[in-house]
Amino acid sequence: MSANNPQHVTLVADTDTTVTLDANYARVQVTMTANPAVTYFNARGAAISTTGGTLASLAGNHSLPAVLCSLNVADETSGNSVVHLRSVGTPTVTVWGI
Repeated sequence: MSANNPQHVTLVADTDTTVTLDANYARVQVTMTANPAVTYFNARGAAISTTGGTLASLAGNHSLPAVLCSLNVADETSGNSVVHLRSVGTPTVTVWGI
């Protein structure tokens, strides 16, 4: 599996961050690389409104726990892959297409 167009981002607490990759990939991978904090994300191009909502308000989003880890998910966007992220803290993550 080769990684393409890696984007390194430091998130701002409880702020939706959008990462747009350079192509439409079949899958995207999000890796927590520093300052772990619970982080929600999706690869369907939908903004994440809050990290403090109910579980129902976070439905449809994937989550990374507050540890150094990674998750590989299907890209659901058309056109260039778009990933939305929102965290309770200020972790550094890497997002790339596969």
